[in-house]
Amino acid sequence: MRWLAIGTGVLVVFAAPASAQISGSMRGLSGSPSFRGDILADVPGDAARTQRVAIGRELGGLRDDIHDAREAGQLSRREARALRREGLRIEAVSSRYARGGYSDAETAMLRGRTEALRSAIAAKRTQGLGR
Repeated sequence: MRWLAIGTGVLVVFAAPASAQISGSMRGLSGSPSFRGDILADVPGDAARTQRVAIGRELGGLRDDIHDAREAGQLSRREARALRREGLRIEAVSSRYARGGYSDAETAMLRGRTEALRSAIAAKRTQGLGR
């Protein structure tokens, strides 16, 4: 009886961690597409359109941030206008690149400019709090 209890205890100890682990499909290791932030996974179809949608969605969020900061008094009208113009420039470049499809360098440049705009918005909002 004692050996049966010890054997059952050992089985429970070794079986519990295996069943408690996250399966590979939940981490994107089973071949299913995984998502990181707003970067869209490759899907069959027009890759340029997919990339344009991702950048458009990201810039739309930044426009909302600019609007919210302006409403909260964290940005002056002049600052908001300058930030909106930079967003429009990024959209224009994105549209131009999308015609021929995005190269890796073009994608990196667009991501970099979008991130720079995000940082500029955050910096201006923070400066606006001290006014």
